Amino acid sequence: MDLDLRYDKARGIYVLNGLRVMPLPKGGLELIQDYVGNILGLATKSIFEDAMATTIYSFLTDLAKTKQIKIRDDKRCEDELFSMFGGLGLGDIGIVSKDISSYSLTMDHNFNSFLGMSKSMTYCFQSGGLLIALYRLMLGKDVKVNELKCKTTGTSDVDWFELTILGDKKDYPYVSSPSYPFDGKNPNPDLEKVEISRSEYGITINSMPVEIVPVIFFPYLFGKLKKIIGMGVYGIQYGIGTTMSKLYIPYPIQNVASKYQVAGLDVLAPLAGVGLVKSIKSNFGGLQEVDVYNSFNALHIDAETEKRCYLLAGIFTGLSYLLLGNNLKLKEIDCSSVNNSFCKFSFEK
Repeated sequence: MDLDLRYDKARGIYVLNGLRVMPLPKGGLELIQDYVGNILGLATKSIFEDAMATTIYSFLTDLAKTKQIKIRDDKRCEDELFSMFGGLGLGDIGIVSKDISSYSLTMDHNFNSFLGMSKSMTYCFQSGGLLIALYRLMLGKDVKVNELKCKTTGTSDVDWFELTILGDKKDYPYVSSPSYPFDGKNPNPDLEKVEISRSEYGITINSMPVEIVPVIFFPYLFGKLKKIIGMGVYGIQYGIGTTMSKLYIPYPIQNVASKYQVAGLDVLAPLAGVGLVKSIKSNFGGLQEVDVYNSFNALHIDAETEKRCYLLAGIFTGLSYLLLGNNLKLKEIDCSSVNNSFCKFSFEK
């Protein structure tokens, strides 16, 4: 499959072959896992393995439904999917050996072991989930993944995995991706083509190292966490946001702002596809509030109506000094998951 990444300026989102995605700063997914892991400990493995397995399985299923990919159990399909994940900046997968019941695989430039963290045990839970999703779909069977060697433990230069094929099982959790009309031969002229370039880090867009993740990862992960820790998930989201914002500091953010003719916090739209960001200023020129349309953080898979954009509030807060020259703490005062319109952020008193 040819990866077709486009930026929808009117919505402030990124679309890959018709499905909404987000380009996170390289190391973003690993940082999220590590932040939660410092709170939940050993429970982190099953949570993040399942979140990534469900997200990727659903994403690939939606691509197959729209005939962007053809899923089959053969080497050509396997190679195409490996190439796709490499093109998304998630890692370069290789097969060391395989037989009728198991596979031995490696992942180089792995998104789950990029930040140089030192751990006492194997750590790439999300990468394991990615491999589970891939082979569940290809083989039509359930699989189990065990990480044998991990860069974070210092035992290997690449991450090694053993995949064991289990019995037939074809009913897995599924979350539909926000989708948009897509025609590769006649693309929508209102959507700007964004080049994905390979680099020593994996991939870059707009000269920034990134990893591209289906946007459904966030509502699924945070919904799962909420079932475990309740409302405490919102404090975790906010903390992740302020911490993850630091990954943007070395990036040429002002170049992105100039390219897309935006300023201040509004650059988060072309930077990460968080949704269309509109900074509202007072009569004296100061920032009064920030409105966000199509917020990724307001997407949800439950029926509850409540404010949800704590991760985005944390990102705004963490980047306020870099982008505005002032340390500001923003909080969400209205959310599109409640009003079906847009999210509104103001300064926390």
